[in-house]
Amino acid sequence: MNQEQNLVNLDAVIELNPIGDKVLEQTASQLFFIPFMTPDKFAESIGLSKGVVGGWIDQGYLPTAKIGRYRMINMVVLVTNLKEGKVL
Repeated sequence: MNQEQNLVNLDAVIELNPIGDKVLEQTASQLFFIPFMTPDKFAESIGLSKGVVGGWIDQGYLPTAKIGRYRMINMVVLVTNLKEGKVL
């Protein structure tokens, strides 16, 4: 798999994921207002497997912070990076 196949536009993923009966049409900045999210909850919210999200964390594609004994995804940094045009 080449580097371009690993890149993900989170806005496109969000728009394709149904939540309840409604498809999200919000941008990442409107959707993610919490500062941290568990990898499991993040995977569930974007419709990917926990293994894929874990791999992204291991490869440094997702910004994380250690809070206590838990590794959390730093949503503030992620959204800021996406607004600046950076991709995963």
